[in-house]
Amino acid sequence: MSNYFAVGLGLIEHLEAKADEWGVKHIGTVADISKINKQITPALYVVNTSNNPNAVGSLDSVDVQQWTVVIAVSNQASQSDTAALMRDAGELIGKVINHVQGYQLDDWHSALQRTSTSGRPDYFSTFALYPFTFSTQFKP
Repeated sequence: MSNYFAVGLGLIEHLEAKADEWGVKHIGTVADISKINKQITPALYVVNTSNNPNAVGSLDSVDVQQWTVVIAVSNQASQSDTAALMRDAGELIGKVINHVQGYQLDDWHSALQRTSTSGRPDYFSTFALYPFTFSTQFKP
C-alpha cells in the first residue's frame, strides 16, 4: 500500500465514472462538511470520517477506515417543504449506495461495506446534504 488514503482517492474516481450518466455536476472532497459548495448541485463529496486500529494480534493490526459520501442537492421549491429535496435526492441516493457498496480498490483493502452514519441529513432552505458512510479494512 503506497497511500494511506488510497481508498478515498479511488472512490472519487469510481464515482466520477458515473457523473455524466447520473447528471452529477461535481465530485470531490472537503476537509469539513460545512465547506461544501451549496451553489453546485447535484454533487457528491467523499469525506474521510474515521481511521482506527482494529488489533488482531500483539504484533499485527488492521486499520478500519470510514468514508462518508455526502450527496448534495438543491431545489428552489423546497423553501418550506423538504419533499422536493427528497424527490430529487432519492434516486441518486440509491444509485450511489449500490455503486459504492462492495467497491474494492485492490487486494490490500476489503470491499467497502455500508455502516452506521454518524451524521444526519442537513437541510438549509433550498439545499440538503445526505451522508452515507462505508468502511474498509486494511493492513497499514
